[in-house]
Amino acid sequence: MSQVIERIILDTPRADVTPEQLATANEEGQKLLLAIPGVEAVSFGIALSPDEHFQWYVRIRFRDEQALQTYDTHPNHIRFAEQYWAPLLADHQVRDYRLEY
Repeated sequence: MSQVIERIILDTPRADVTPEQLATANEEGQKLLLAIPGVEAVSFGIALSPDEHFQWYVRIRFRDEQALQTYDTHPNHIRFAEQYWAPLLADHQVRDYRLEY
């Protein structure tokens, strides 16, 4: 039986990131990441508290663990991370979870 996997990413943006850079990264992320087989959803949020260290939240839902493995090495993911996302970050944490309910 396959189980849905969710990747939770918490990020701290660099102080000099512009709203335009963020918008471009999010638009490209939706296009590139959702085109990867097994990626079911990509969500992005901004912390309610301006004092929160990790201001950005990203959630990626995968059909199953195989889809997560495909994603990790997929050219779309690598391109997005290297070209659009990593240059915006000062700090970054990633956690993967198998959904139980």
